[in-house]
Amino acid sequence: MTATQDVAADSTATETVLHLHRAANAVRQHVEQVVLRPRQLTWTGFVVLRTVWAARRMETRHVAEQAGISKATLTGVVDTLSGRGLVRRSPHPDDGRLVVLQLTRKGQRLIRELLPESQSAEVFALSYLEPAQLAVVTTALRGMIAHLERPR
Repeated sequence: MTATQDVAADSTATETVLHLHRAANAVRQHVEQVVLRPRQLTWTGFVVLRTVWAARRMETRHVAEQAGISKATLTGVVDTLSGRGLVRRSPHPDDGRLVVLQLTRKGQRLIRELLPESQSAEVFALSYLEPAQLAVVTTALRGMIAHLERPR
């Protein structure tokens, strides 16, 4: 590859990452505006609720990891969600130093209301893609994630 080709490849990669970031933010903002804001919920709060709901009970460090946030950020989000009566903290059954999160009944009701609405908003956000295009994008994104999460 020539120096000119290297620059072009770098430029294409940079532009792709820029558009990937903008697209992810656009979808996030759409879901926040249409579904979450009316319920005074942030995207991060929703992701935490959805993560804990799917697992039923989950240790905080695993919630932070799956939600893609720091443990410090999770602490603030959980403080807010707990204050609203949506999530409960409890000591880990085998190690009292660890904390486990679980949704309250109120949190379970809220997430059951939000999931169909958020899925509908996500479908709308991607509705301009044909099913075959959506499959290609999904496969490419999964591959990118696997590539970047692979140990080096």
